[in-house]
Amino acid sequence: MYCLSEKQIDYIFNDIRARGVEMESLQLNLHDHICCIIEQNLEEHGDFESFYQKTIRTFYKDELWEIEEETLLLLTYKNYYAMKKTMILSGTCSAAAMILGIIFKFMHWPGASAFIILGVGTSSLIFLPLLFLLKSKDRQATKDKLILGLSILSGMLLSLSILFKVMHWPYAMLLGYASVGLLGFILLPIYLMVGIKNPDSRINAITTSIVIIMICGLWLTLVRTPHGSRIKNISDTSSFLINEGIVSAQQKLYDSVIKTDSSENKFRVLSHQIISLCEKIKASIVLNETGTTHLSNDFESKLQFISDDIFRYSYTENKDVDSLQTFIKTYHLELDSTKTKLPTEYKTNSEEIIPFFSGTNLVVLQQLQQVQLMVMQNDM
Repeated sequence: MYCLSEKQIDYIFNDIRARGVEMESLQLNLHDHICCIIEQNLEEHGDFESFYQKTIRTFYKDELWEIEEETLLLLTYKNYYAMKKTMILSGTCSAAAMILGIIFKFMHWPGASAFIILGVGTSSLIFLPLLFLLKSKDRQATKDKLILGLSILSGMLLSLSILFKVMHWPYAMLLGYASVGLLGFILLPIYLMVGIKNPDSRINAITTSIVIIMICGLWLTLVRTPHGSRIKNISDTSSFLINEGIVSAQQKLYDSVIKTDSSENKFRVLSHQIISLCEKIKASIVLNETGTTHLSNDFESKLQFISDDIFRYSYTENKDVDSLQTFIKTYHLELDSTKTKLPTEYKTNSEEIIPFFSGTNLVVLQQLQQVQLMVMQNDM
């Protein structure tokens, strides 16, 4: 067993400090550990200098100060490895879920929406934030962390925008514009200016900037322009008002016929109930879209448009659509062979059934108008 002298002990301590280890607690721990190894493994009259150099090299790969960086990393991020595993697992799960969601969507199998929501949500809210936390530790410069953060944030916003658009949720376009604005007007100038200054990264900066511009351009080509949206809204709202005029004219004729025939039966009561309920649902949709239950011909100047948003049952009160479908089923039971059944679904050539009262607001409004017209025709 070797016995270290005071001079050798001081030499070890000073050498550890000279190699870049600045943390006092780490200096002392390394010092004690190395001293113990030397005293236990070096022969009594062995070569201290060569044995020490051989021993110290076992504590690092390139330089001793690396152990201090690893210690700081572990102290700062106690769950570093757990975060890394979570990041890999969440990324794998999100990719698998998105692939399944796309396959299910193309095959029209149930569960496609759930897989897509799970995939995009996991990647945007778990994988990308963890990627930023872990990758930011590899970048010492503030500008590099800023570029990484803006890139991750843009990716999160763009992913959520696509998810919201696919699911027909509100604020999809707002998220998309925010992502493209962040990419094109903040990240791109910063990344380009930083990259061009360095000759080694100049080519990568230019090519990556071109890719960013292409991503923004491709997304914007898929977006309907404000003028295009305005023209479509005017066209859709005008179409609705024309159909409403036809329904109103038919209603006047229907009322005049009913007045001459005072007989009241179960079939006619059902007719009144269906017409009234259709009117109520239409008023609920129009109110949600425009803020008023009645549209006039000057809707354009008042900016009151029927949009192509997806119709949701929450627009109506007390499950009116369910009640309407129940009334229609009862109506069909009372219908004789000379009358026309009310439409409740579409059938494709492959016998796939597409139910009524689903789709965009305009489509549902038109379906309700069709039901009203057919009921009045049957009852006249």
